[in-house]
Amino acid sequence: MTSFYHGSYIRYVIGGLGLQLRRYTKAVRALYTGSKPRSVLEQQAKVDALIAHRDWTGLEARTNEMAIMADRVRDPELMQKAGQAFERLGNFARAAELRLSARRQRKGEGANEWTGEDLGADTLLIDLVEDDPRSLGRVIRHARLAGAAAACAQSATIRVEPRLVSLVQRTFPNATVVPAQQNVVAGKFATFENLAWVFGRDAERLAANFVPLRADPELVETFRKRYRSMTDLPLVGLSWGSKSHTKDVPDFPEWARFIAQTQATFVSLQYGQIKPALRRLRNGNGARLLYDDSVDQMIDMDRFAAQVAALDAVVTISNTAAHLSGALGVPTIFLIDDKFQTAWPVIGDRTPWYPKGLVIRKEGRAWPVVLDDVGRRLSSILTVRSTPSSDS
Repeated sequence: MTSFYHGSYIRYVIGGLGLQLRRYTKAVRALYTGSKPRSVLEQQAKVDALIAHRDWTGLEARTNEMAIMADRVRDPELMQKAGQAFERLGNFARAAELRLSARRQRKGEGANEWTGEDLGADTLLIDLVEDDPRSLGRVIRHARLAGAAAACAQSATIRVEPRLVSLVQRTFPNATVVPAQQNVVAGKFATFENLAWVFGRDAERLAANFVPLRADPELVETFRKRYRSMTDLPLVGLSWGSKSHTKDVPDFPEWARFIAQTQATFVSLQYGQIKPALRRLRNGNGARLLYDDSVDQMIDMDRFAAQVAALDAVVTISNTAAHLSGALGVPTIFLIDDKFQTAWPVIGDRTPWYPKGLVIRKEGRAWPVVLDDVGRRLSSILTVRSTPSSDS
């Protein structure tokens, strides 16, 4: 629905496809009812309706029913969906329980699965590798939990995508960090689900025990000095788009208006071939939106982390930049649509994963209204940050 290259915010009109869609609906239902009980499908439909109406009280009760049913029919997909819903609703304990159950249902429970015990001389492999190497949000979110797990063993290895090895190794020097392709032999292993079960069941403790990822300090200083030589205004990272057509994000004229009205110099954190988008966003004033072509997050996440850490704040939609800036401890405004993303809460404006972040949801408003809200909140953040030490 949205191209981050050109920013064409196309709201597709599907009216002409409605008849065909209805024709296919019965066939799809028949296909699914062949593998799932009708009661499961009915629960899913009811949950989706509550989400659409943002009825969070009703959703919590319905999600609990769905979780009980998922356990009864041993459906890992339904367990996972219920776990995601519980996390967004703030019930981290139930979310961790369901996700771990879903994983065990799919993979089986091994005798060498780590469950939080002190390992002494035993070795621990912490596996933070996604099936899709382009998907780094969950990896970045759980990295600090991997560091906590590594402290429970004399010898611990953290396995991540190659782009993240340097960043995670610098942050947790007592662990050995290796690329995803490397084979590791260990007495015990832990996955995302094990880490969340051990360390992520209490939202308050999760926030209180936050350990930021550590960018290369020399690179951070290099970026900071370069950008500061270009402007006296606060430096704000901006990431506006995604290749995913399922996300609802502001159109480029709305972003351009936001940039023009905000007393800051923006730094593009957007990936991909974005020069056409930059022209639209700058609206003739290139000094208000800097683009550093020495950074490519698709190749070098360590350099990208240093760029982000050099900024005063970040404004971003839900994407890798959001998770990275939050994990680095940079004050960040997460701009979230009304769909049901896994990581972002539907109640309150904070997430325990990133205590210095601020969640601003669309909540049925027009994007210009939301961006006006973002501008006010950003101004408050920058006022707090504008101290003599912030430019040192």
